[in-house]
Amino acid sequence: MPSLQQIKMLYKSQSVRSMGMYTFSNFFSKAVSFLLLFVFTNPAYISPSENGMLSLFSNSMLFLMPFLAMGIVHSVSAEYFKLDDREFRSLFSTSLIMPLVVMAGSIIFLFLVRGKLYESYGFPTSFVWLIPVVTFLIFINEQLLSMARNNLQPQLYLKANMGKTILELGLSFILVVYFAWRWQGRVAGILAAYGILGVYALYYFKQKGYLFGKIQKKYIRSELIYAIPIMALQASIFTMNSSDKFFLSHATNDNNATVGVYSIACIFASIINVLSMALLQHIFPSIYRVLSGEHINYKFIRRQFVVYISVLTIGLISLIAVMPVVYDYFINEKYHEALEYSYLLCIGVYIWALSYFFYSFLLYYKEKRKLLFLSLICIAISLACNYYFINRWQAMGAAVSSVSIYALVLVIALAFTRKYWKPLWTKS
Repeated sequence: MPSLQQIKMLYKSQSVRSMGMYTFSNFFSKAVSFLLLFVFTNPAYISPSENGMLSLFSNSMLFLMPFLAMGIVHSVSAEYFKLDDREFRSLFSTSLIMPLVVMAGSIIFLFLVRGKLYESYGFPTSFVWLIPVVTFLIFINEQLLSMARNNLQPQLYLKANMGKTILELGLSFILVVYFAWRWQGRVAGILAAYGILGVYALYYFKQKGYLFGKIQKKYIRSELIYAIPIMALQASIFTMNSSDKFFLSHATNDNNATVGVYSIACIFASIINVLSMALLQHIFPSIYRVLSGEHINYKFIRRQFVVYISVLTIGLISLIAVMPVVYDYFINEKYHEALEYSYLLCIGVYIWALSYFFYSFLLYYKEKRKLLFLSLICIAISLACNYYFINRWQAMGAAVSSVSIYALVLVIALAFTRKYWKPLWTKS
């Protein structure tokens, strides 16, 4: 009876229910996206070449995001608890101006180089405005979800996240399957979903009194200073995770068909990353709490790392074992050639997940210089490996490059964080 009573009390706990809503919301979005992958890989609806273009479209937004967002979501969230209403309104209003300027500048830049983008990657003219606009709308969506968390509104977070997912994938499914819009239908679904949620976000910000504050130079200056190491970190993550698609597109001459096949294998490998993020959402707060104490419990941190690496290893082995079955029964045969290198992509993401655990020490102790230097090294390694391996072996080379990059980054991350992780094995 006591245990049953504890379970009931746990269920009624506001913090537990809130955590459950956040977790379920993120899981729902990723699960539905993965299930519809079996539809969107059917050449009757979207060809490998079109999936290649969609991959470049989404990765272009990943490239632009750190320069547009500048770490603003994180800094605004932190200042929310420090500033009074008037000052926060000024900060929030100022924080929207900079992404708008970057969006406008990006449209102008992409317009000027549109011919080169079409020649190199097959980008249609519509991408000139779609990439910056959708990236800005994604930023607004992230800001909405962040403020919902700050205001302790898990139900709003759940409704906004699930609503966006249902609208995006539902509309994409209808336009692709029933109206035969093919890749344009997928993009239209993304634009419509983020556009509608963006309108609601602005309404929410207005109702909360976050808009129409005074634009202040001091906030522009502080955001830019804060943004430099964050932008470098995000740019390095992009070059490690996404730049291979652009190198592969440039190295092949098949209208992005190879990129389309390769990108689907990358989606499967990203399951390891999803598992990693799910684990770290629970592990990082507990580790940070221990690190902030007067006496650091290194044994606890070591135990958390062992649990983390054990679960990831089980996940990696399970994924590699089940992928051939999933490909055989659910993925069109045009994509089956990716099986010969998909295991390398999974191993690469697994190694990156290990590296990110050690990155957490630099983030916690705000080692901005080390983060900046490490990020620049990672960018150089990624570009060099992708250029060398992809030009030699194309898709297989991209997979080999992925493992090589992440392995080198792990070694360098261990070197940069040695003073933080060494006590884990020498102290209790």
